[in-house]
Amino acid sequence: MSLQPADKKHLAVLTAVVVVAVAIVAVATTLLVRGTPESDPQVSVATGRSLERVEPTFWCDLDMTQCHPRALSIEEIAALPVTQFPVPAGGSLSLSVPSEIATAPWMLVAAYATPEGVQPVTWIHRSGTTYTQVLESTPDRVLLGVEIKPFSTVLEDAPDGLESGQGDILFRGHYAISTAPDGFTVGNETELPAVRG
Repeated sequence: MSLQPADKKHLAVLTAVVVVAVAIVAVATTLLVRGTPESDPQVSVATGRSLERVEPTFWCDLDMTQCHPRALSIEEIAALPVTQFPVPAGGSLSLSVPSEIATAPWMLVAAYATPEGVQPVTWIHRSGTTYTQVLESTPDRVLLGVEIKPFSTVLEDAPDGLESGQGDILFRGHYAISTAPDGFTVGNETELPAVRG
């Protein structure tokens, strides 16, 4: 079957229209994606059938040059609202961090209510080693809350450099989640020294 000259002309016009439409869609998609601000990395927490994604109180790039809303002091962080995600005693909290956090070192701090007092437990995870961690909550060791603190590459107050052991590495972000069971009250509020997990 051969095409008539008029059919060839219509086919050429139709092909040109399709090519232009595809080009317009590609350009529009590129502009939309480029114009959309990147969202801050979210941490996923789960217990039983409940799942929630938690936004950071602040987030910065590794060099702390771009922060939003901005890097906050410890006092400012303490004044911010905390995400409420109750975990029943006898249950567990599963938390997962995205690659934006796990590809660099990060710290997890959990607070437990024990008969002796409130016990902070700290884990420091090396780059690329841990993406998910499960924390148990038992009747004699109730999980009260967790903080996730990703490290930056910025060292503060170390005039003699990193090897000197001086100064502090700044945290590039902060996540705070209250996991105390609904209606739970801490029996002994004595603050115990932190231990390594």
